[in-house]
Amino acid sequence: MLLATRNASINHRIAYDGEPRRRDPAAPWAAPDEAREPGSGDCVDYAMAKYFSLVAAGLPAAQLRIAYVEAQAGEPDGHRQRHMVVAWLPPGEADGDPLILDNLVDAVHPLSRRPDLRVLISFNAEGIWSGFERGRPARDARRITAWARVLDRMAAAGPAAAYSLESTRTTTGSR
Repeated sequence: MLLATRNASINHRIAYDGEPRRRDPAAPWAAPDEAREPGSGDCVDYAMAKYFSLVAAGLPAAQLRIAYVEAQAGEPDGHRQRHMVVAWLPPGEADGDPLILDNLVDAVHPLSRRPDLRVLISFNAEGIWSGFERGRPARDARRITAWARVLDRMAAAGPAAAYSLESTRTTTGSR
């Protein structure tokens, strides 16, 4: 399955760095080609790479969302940390269980099997939703300034800026 292959491949091609260096330090989020230049990134960089890679592979952008979540670390009563993942929403199912692509887990699991995640918002180029609501977005996607910048960068760069699995070297490191 494309989702599982892309998830694991990108997880192993970007070395985790909680404080990634950017070409433009003023830009909090990087487009995929910006994130991979130093070969490392944080959860945002993994999510951007996966989202644009899947869109470039032909998956409908309307079925993909980037989700801002709280992830439970360690034990069930462990602290929660802010995290970003990609979700694929099954087509035509108003209440379908989204599949989660996460840099912390190579396997793709439905959200119902990820009790460690609490979804705060999800977004794509079409808009912003509370959780994984379906239907019309609650807000315009450009309300997230950093996301608007990434969308503009990707539109200006064209398809060549999409994350390329062939042009990225394999890296090692903990995620």
